[in-house]
Amino acid sequence: MSAADEDVPVSAAEEEADEAVDEEELEAAAEEDEADEPRGKDKQVSRPKKTKKGNEGNKSIAFRSGLCFPVARFRKQLKEGGFAKRTAVGGAVYLTAVIEYVVAEILELAGNAAKEQKKSRIIPRHIQLAIRNDEELNKYMNNVTIQGGGVIPNIHTVLMPNRGGPAKGGAAGASASFSQEY
Repeated sequence: MSAADEDVPVSAAEEEADEAVDEEELEAAAEEDEADEPRGKDKQVSRPKKTKKGNEGNKSIAFRSGLCFPVARFRKQLKEGGFAKRTAVGGAVYLTAVIEYVVAEILELAGNAAKEQKKSRIIPRHIQLAIRNDEELNKYMNNVTIQGGGVIPNIHTVLMPNRGGPAKGGAAGASASFSQEY
């Protein structure tokens, strides 16, 4: 056994010092409690409610699957849509996960587009730019029209002015340029 474990006699001065420190801590704690109590007519303090230990079964499907989107609403729409006579929960979870992923992808790209334009809010124009500049999303949403999205800036190469072309006034210059002569 070590010396710390043995009963060592404590002097009276040390005991008085420990009691003084304990009394100061108790007074400080009492003052904090009084500061936390409400003053006036309404002296009731709302305390957090104690939860039951058996609440593990009351968690939603979305919470258990780790999704943000509501699985129950997607399942309800699957049932009411008439896509099948019966639907399993797993199908709704899978559908919800896919939609949540696509939305997160679009919002990430739209956020980057907004940041490039030094804007703090995502507007429909940023969503349009995000979708049309991504090859897979553009292919997936090629028939989608986004209201207020505008168009993608594009100038056809035929409309661009010639740079560094042949010298003016020669026969080669006339044949190289577009002409309506046949």
